[in-house]
Amino acid sequence: MAQTKIIQRRIRSIKNAKQITKALEVVAASRMRKVVEAVQRSRTYGNLASTIMERIAHSQEARQHPLFSRAADKPTLYIVITSDRGQAGAFNSNIFHLTIQSAKTERYRPQVVVYGRKGARFFAHLDGIELKGAYEDIADMPSVNVFAPLIEMIDEAMADGQIGAVKIIYTEFISPLTQKVSSFQLLPINHLMSNNASTMEQSAQQRGKTVYEFEPEIKDVLDEAIKLYFEAKLMQARIESAASEHAMRMVAMGNANRNASDLIDALTLELNATRQAAITQEIAEITGGAEAIAA
Repeated sequence: MAQTKIIQRRIRSIKNAKQITKALEVVAASRMRKVVEAVQRSRTYGNLASTIMERIAHSQEARQHPLFSRAADKPTLYIVITSDRGQAGAFNSNIFHLTIQSAKTERYRPQVVVYGRKGARFFAHLDGIELKGAYEDIADMPSVNVFAPLIEMIDEAMADGQIGAVKIIYTEFISPLTQKVSSFQLLPINHLMSNNASTMEQSAQQRGKTVYEFEPEIKDVLDEAIKLYFEAKLMQARIESAASEHAMRMVAMGNANRNASDLIDALTLELNATRQAAITQEIAEITGGAEAIAA
């Protein structure tokens, strides 16, 4: 009987856990569907911002701007997007792994600005990385004002030559079942020119020499374009990371729910076998007692 009660308690405990994992799976699926609708819009906006920067990058004024060229012998700033909550499978561990591997390739001690409570706790105790800032409880689709302190810090650090490059590490959303950890170079912006050199050359040959006139001043255009570029890329990385987080949590909780069902089935069979063994033993004891009395 004691063994039966132990198994019954385990079954009740697993059933309670199953209810929780099922609820988390449903919530994650609902939140993922809402964010996925914004993923494509954020990509379109981000590509538009990159296209604008590609055009501006070929001007003489842009080439002299500190954000368009890497400062020599300076550390890299990593913007790492993690989650505030766990139970999302390997979502955070994949981000941590890529960040550490990237940091090992750096000549100077890298700096990190992290979004998400999990990342803030992880990098706060990690040697070899300087944690410059941590932000928690960021919405899945935040206001662009959320990134204002980070953009201001990047502007000042690049202008003063404190950092040489800025990279974003986030989780790219491919499908509800497929996500990929990615690294994107935000600064210096001249990488857009090298990445698209062949395309720009072909376009120039087709259109002939193009001359751009900037109104108002080129400095004002650059400042606004760079701000738009920062906001677009940071927003895209945040939204894609949020969609990936909910997708991975949905899958993880679905797997946990199925594992709980399998464990309940196995324990139920064990419970029935234990009950049958106890009943058989009681019958044997009664029969043996009756035979002893009759003798």
